[in-house]
Amino acid sequence: MITSAQYAVTDTAVKVAASAVGHRTAHLAPVGNTTVYLSGTNQVTSSNGYGLNKSLGEHDIMLGPGEELWAVCASGQTETVTVLISEA
Repeated sequence: MITSAQYAVTDTAVKVAASAVGHRTAHLAPVGNTTVYLSGTNQVTSSNGYGLNKSLGEHDIMLGPGEELWAVCASGQTETVTVLISEA
């Protein structure tokens, strides 16, 4: 199954890929020029997350069973992220 969504990521962590039974790929594409920080926990911050921005290009992230993907921006910033999930 393939699903897609757009998320307005702020300085409050938002789940961009929910847990699932099987493996899946999350394809992420930031729309603007603000850095989004990614992690597998809702405790993600701009200090401990993986930084993704438009200049780095689009990213594919493999997620295992039960794994989630969370995103956040630095304090006071907002970014739109498009996410396409492909389940195996």
